[in-house]
Amino acid sequence: MPQSCTVCSHESRDAIEDAFITGTPKRRIASHYGVSERAVRYHLREHLPALLALARDAEQAARADSLLDRIEALHARTLTILKAAEKTHQYRTALAAIREARGNLELIGEVTKELNRAPTLNLSLHPEYVEVRTLIVEALAPYPEAKDAVARALENGTGGAD
Repeated sequence: MPQSCTVCSHESRDAIEDAFITGTPKRRIASHYGVSERAVRYHLREHLPALLALARDAEQAARADSLLDRIEALHARTLTILKAAEKTHQYRTALAAIREARGNLELIGEVTKELNRAPTLNLSLHPEYVEVRTLIVEALAPYPEAKDAVARALENGTGGAD
């Protein structure tokens, strides 16, 4: 049965981790909390990176939420301006507000990952791919079974698996 981590089961685990993060030497942490320096080193090497990764992810999510909140507040203000411009028949201002609202929506879509502007490439239409595919199929002409299998794999994109 594997031995449990002394620091993980220690009642002052959070304080031990905080001490390390603030720069306290491992030897001082160990003596202050009554654990071995080896246990502190083991815990920091084996368990702290995962915790730091979780903390980093949480921080990024909080920042994204904060950014999204600010963008949505800006969007609400833009819509208020749009309504006011429409009521007073200020069509030039209304059109400007519509452009801004569209930009806000695009930005919200990018932040929430609902809008993906990454370019896509359809390799099967690329002339060099078509040429290589043709050369492979022609080279396999003396081997009809292999030619058919490769042609099917290329058409289906199965990588040769049936």
